[in-house]
Amino acid sequence: MNIIPQNRHLSVSPIEEAEETSDLAIVLPTDYKKPTNPHVMCKVIDVAPDSKFHNQIKFDDTIVVERRMLNKIEFNGKTSYLVLENYIYGSVK
Repeated sequence: MNIIPQNRHLSVSPIEEAEETSDLAIVLPTDYKKPTNPHVMCKVIDVAPDSKFHNQIKFDDTIVVERRMLNKIEFNGKTSYLVLENYIYGSVK
């Protein structure tokens, strides 16, 4: 079952950045978390029919969105991500 976006939302799949590995040994606290980029690239899965991007952004396009505005929805064992059209910064060609 796929979520069909409504109310100006886009269904997306976030593209996480690859972890950088280094041979340099630095001791860090056990609760240390590497800072994350406030923006994330996403692959578009679907666009709501009432979105202003309905005829501009298509399936499999890559867009840049604000990470904290990604809405993670877990339902019936499946995870989907929605983002409101206002939080799209642009598309990547």
